Amino acid sequence: MSRQPIKLMHCDLNWARDSRVRPAAPHDWAFVDPQAYFDWHQEFGTNVMYCQAYLFGGTALYPSKLGPVAPGPGSQLFPRLYDLARQNDVPVWSYFCVGADLVMSNHRNDWVVPGSRWWRRPDSTGAHFTYGFFAPESGWTDLLCARVREFVSMYPVDWLLFDWFGYGGLMPNEDPVVPAAYAKEPFRRIIGHDLPDKAEDITAEEQMIYKRTVLAEQFWRLQDAVKGTCPNTKILFNIPYWRAREEIWVDHPMLQESDALFAESSKPEIVDWLLQVKQPHQRVMTTIVGRQEEGECDPNSWRRWYDAGCDFFGYAWGTPPDFRPHADYEEGIRIVRQAFREMEAEST
Repeated sequence: MSRQPIKLMHCDLNWARDSRVRPAAPHDWAFVDPQAYFDWHQEFGTNVMYCQAYLFGGTALYPSKLGPVAPGPGSQLFPRLYDLARQNDVPVWSYFCVGADLVMSNHRNDWVVPGSRWWRRPDSTGAHFTYGFFAPESGWTDLLCARVREFVSMYPVDWLLFDWFGYGGLMPNEDPVVPAAYAKEPFRRIIGHDLPDKAEDITAEEQMIYKRTVLAEQFWRLQDAVKGTCPNTKILFNIPYWRAREEIWVDHPMLQESDALFAESSKPEIVDWLLQVKQPHQRVMTTIVGRQEEGECDPNSWRRWYDAGCDFFGYAWGTPPDFRPHADYEEGIRIVRQAFREMEAEST
């Protein structure tokens, strides 16, 4: 029997696609039928069940006591899916967003990196990400770790994906450290002198040392929150990576100690690098459908990555209340569905 990769395609509930792509509102997916959601993914060929614990919009899909829950039956969506998966002997995956929570960022602006509400890629002319990105060294990490402990104690999932793991945006190698109250104590502890009043007075070397250190500390706290509560739950992190060997990640604890390495793309530069640096205990997962920027996710690359020993991730956005993929994903979805069937045939 050949190796059986993880094949994870999912209808992503973080976002909604109607007249535009937007963060999902609390009610958008609250009335999804768990059985229909489970059946769609199993029929597709996904060999795990994946659903978010908290959406990045700030809504829990389980009965959390540490934040707002989806209305109506929405707070029972994950519990129902968890039960269905366990009854059918299907591994369970879930998700937390590390970098953003649209509810808490409005309640606790003091946790948000100043200026990050206007983040966008330097080479982009698209819209700004106006959500605000949390500082890892702020009180946000306390709340996030408490939510993680609560969740895995209730639902001991097989894997947890932590998304948007960065500093002040989605390009942590370049995103700057900005003076703020939450940074004063850790900056002095890590760098050895007081935090300057202006970002431009923080040297490039200090920026990199500081970001690497606070991200390592956040990683260890999240690792402890999971493993200290449910030792068998495995963890992986999405950045996303923009190029191989970004300075912030070279020999970083997150890269060395996670249970798998995750690329939100199928770009050879990124996936080949992760295959090169992975530790013996680690898996490598590539995303072959999801991001729609040119060159990021190529469903036709699946054979290359299957032969290289990778696992597979994919996502698509629906139009509420229909969770099924928008028509724009039709061709990619068709290719991935067929790929999953071929992988299944080769593993039996």
